[in-house]
Amino acid sequence: MPRGFGLGKNVGKSKNQSGGQGSPSAPIPPADALALARQYQESGQLGAALRLCQQVIRAHPDRFEAQALLGSLYLEIGDPRQALTHLQLALHGCGDWIPAWRELGKIWMMLGNLEEAVRAYEQGLAVAPQDGELLSGLGSGLLAQGNLPQAIAVLERAVETQPPPVYALASLGNALLLNGQLPQAETYFRQALALKPAEGRILVNLSHCLHLQDRLEEAADYLKQAIPLLPGDPQPHNNLGTVLQEQNQLQAAIECYRHSLRLAPNLAETHWNLGTALLTLGHYAEGWQEYEWRLRQRGANYPTFAQPLWRGSPLGQRTLLIHAEQGLGDTIQFVRYLPLLAQAHPEAQIRLRCQKSLVELLKSHFQSRHLQVFSEQDPLPPFDCHVPLLSLPQRLGTTLETIPNRIPYLFNLSPGISPVTSWMEEWIEGLPEPSQQIFPKVGLVWASGRRADPELNRIQRLKSCPVEQMLSQLQLPGIRWVSLQVGEDLGKIGSLLEQHRVLEVGSRFRSFVDTAAAVAQLDLVISVDTAVAHLAGAMGKPVWVLLPFAADWRWLLERPDSPWYPNVMRLFRQAAPGDWTGVLEQVRVSLRSWLEGIPVTE
Repeated sequence: MPRGFGLGKNVGKSKNQSGGQGSPSAPIPPADALALARQYQESGQLGAALRLCQQVIRAHPDRFEAQALLGSLYLEIGDPRQALTHLQLALHGCGDWIPAWRELGKIWMMLGNLEEAVRAYEQGLAVAPQDGELLSGLGSGLLAQGNLPQAIAVLERAVETQPPPVYALASLGNALLLNGQLPQAETYFRQALALKPAEGRILVNLSHCLHLQDRLEEAADYLKQAIPLLPGDPQPHNNLGTVLQEQNQLQAAIECYRHSLRLAPNLAETHWNLGTALLTLGHYAEGWQEYEWRLRQRGANYPTFAQPLWRGSPLGQRTLLIHAEQGLGDTIQFVRYLPLLAQAHPEAQIRLRCQKSLVELLKSHFQSRHLQVFSEQDPLPPFDCHVPLLSLPQRLGTTLETIPNRIPYLFNLSPGISPVTSWMEEWIEGLPEPSQQIFPKVGLVWASGRRADPELNRIQRLKSCPVEQMLSQLQLPGIRWVSLQVGEDLGKIGSLLEQHRVLEVGSRFRSFVDTAAAVAQLDLVISVDTAVAHLAGAMGKPVWVLLPFAADWRWLLERPDSPWYPNVMRLFRQAAPGDWTGVLEQVRVSLRSWLEGIPVTE
């Protein structure tokens, strides 16, 4: 971008910003005055440049180039609204002045008016359709609007111009990252970095791209390069903390989060990350407090109500709305707090709003005169205050020692309530049992639910174990395998399940009542970190949970058991990122002992 219409210098430190040396003492021709003003701008004497432009405009208000330069100067000193006025006057006088269109689009972006920014860039492109800076600006505007396909198309045109604008390369990298095209995004980030190797934001974005590709050490290296280039920016410290946390370097991650918060004390994302690290270490008092910041995260999809948030004060006869959040497993894990809440506030009315697939199951356990369960799709009943479900541990002061862990707190419903129950019984009764031996029945879940968002989808991918690997490594004689998996394309895995003689029942589940009925028929559940693992634990069914290297905070660190589900849950952890082979070998050895009736030792 040409000087005078580009990003400009950091003029706040300029000794001559207010003018002084070199200020003209007599009128000079307007062309010469503007040339001199540009020289002052280049040398950082912005005050002198401003006065020269103002003199020219007073004498010649129709000089569009003077209006454009004055607009650029106002932009450089941080006054976008004054800049806007003069650039609009310049373009009124000369609509094909391309640098002014570039600056006008940039100003509208700074002011948060994306619609006007896109319009300005498009008007400039009508005059110069191959201008790389205008294409770059338009692509960035479209990306900010969420118009991902069109943004990618425009930015691809921008990077084809010569020389390619460095920020077009970086913006295209961001757009492709959001589109899940990570290797392509990495290519453009590296091209941008080659042109501007000391640009800290590009280093941060490249690191994020590598992080999403599970290249944690490379991601950390680029963040360490970015930090000295962005001394006042909290984001690289936060990002480095997340990378270190995924490497189970929790104390180092906590130091990064605290450094980030010293720079930006109200950065909700960093507080939330700090909370998960503290909870993983079992530091529940501070951890729950920091975890509350999840409610303030940018883009957090929490409902807003006119009624106040309940902070834990006595409820009396008031009505409290508890709303489920995050995943199905979270709801199953934390509904254990409902009886405690009802006991602590016996005169209060409690209303639980939860996911539709859990309503029938939870109603059968918790519905009473003082406690009602309803779906997120149902109309809201009257209430006086509200609280998210996962805030209850903080409100009730939960520590590791006081986790409410009476198991079971969910029970199988009466026989026959689920068609899955009778169907499984018929299948089991029809199986030939060699030598009249009754084989144990073991349920399997290998995949966590998929998400559209690249970051969330990566978390689900890391938690999921390849079904082919699970079935081949756990294939042992003397077990009746049952698939509890939902959401899988049976057309792709049906033959594999038949090959390993696995009964598939997950596709028959209408709700978690069916899932609970199936789990009740089993002797053991083996699952990755999913809602089924929580359901089995809540029902008191023996459950073995297969965890990734950096497991979710609720599973703590290194423990082979869970204080949330004592005596029924065993945890099998990866020794290295992605090492499902080692996990499944541990499970296979434990299965042999289990089949032989030998107690499994920790």
